[in-house]
Amino acid sequence: MDNTALARFITSFGSLNGYGSSVAQTKKALDDRNTKPLEQSEKDIGIFKDALAGITAIKKNGFSVDGIIAINKAFVFAEDEDPEIPGHLRNSLYNTDDNISIIVDKSSSFAYFPPEVVTRRDLEMIVNDFNNSKRTERDAWQVFARLSKLQPFQDGNKRTALIAANGAMNVWNSENYLVLPFNDLDRVEYMVNLMRYYQAETPEEEDKFFGRMMRLLPSSKERAIQLHNPVVDPLAKTHKVKTTFKTSRER
Repeated sequence: MDNTALARFITSFGSLNGYGSSVAQTKKALDDRNTKPLEQSEKDIGIFKDALAGITAIKKNGFSVDGIIAINKAFVFAEDEDPEIPGHLRNSLYNTDDNISIIVDKSSSFAYFPPEVVTRRDLEMIVNDFNNSKRTERDAWQVFARLSKLQPFQDGNKRTALIAANGAMNVWNSENYLVLPFNDLDRVEYMVNLMRYYQAETPEEEDKFFGRMMRLLPSSKERAIQLHNPVVDPLAKTHKVKTTFKTSRER
């Protein structure tokens, strides 16, 4: 196993919830099998453990309805980021904690309201559509987008969706993980278009914004190079850092 590639996947996975540890710190934690090298916040340690547990769950169950549920059920280590009931499909008609909305702009003027009730059948449709497709990377990213928009669980939905998309492509041997854009600005733009995808009300609108998302992603060849590149020690030089983007909790 190449811990460099896995570390880059975990930092991409963690970027969905403000993970602050570097690739170098994450790789060191993997190499040492110890979370001490990470930024010592409960968030980073929890997200790191969630990632490994989610991968283990999808490997065991395969890309299936049960596999997707098992990923979310494994998210128990990051208390502030994980669902109250891991692996529970939302039904807001019976549980008010299942009634969620997603703020899609910084002014909080617009929100996306996912379906109030999610069933196994909803997940089956996504799994079956992928299995009946050509099973390309684009098809796997459709899994990510559709699961994210569906918001089947109380929390951790995009993280669940990212591991599920990788499970759909069965990347575990090749280690050519599907990841979000490496470039921070591209990743921000990608997330903006994902929010627009959430708001899309027709298949045509969804296709438009999904296409924009795809254009921002690294190609398979680019990922194969970037994921396995040697890690540069961020402590080798000292810089004064000014923050432009503030992280916020995202479902």
